[in-house]
Amino acid sequence: MRNEKSLEAVTHTHTHTHTHTNRKEKGITLIALIITVIILLILAGVAINFALRRQWHIKRSRVCSR
Repeated sequence: MRNEKSLEAVTHTHTHTHTHTNRKEKGITLIALIITVIILLILAGVAINFALRRQWHIKRSRVCSR
């Protein structure tokens, strides 16, 4: 009898889907979204800084070459 229960527990599969979400799942999603936005803002800041410095170096080299 015990072996049948343990075998049944192992072979049981979930065929239904959950339509509700827990607050914990929503919270993790919100945290992931916030972290993603922060990372994108940091990358954008670095890219803009790089572009502005490069533009400044180009202008400086043009002035020095004259």
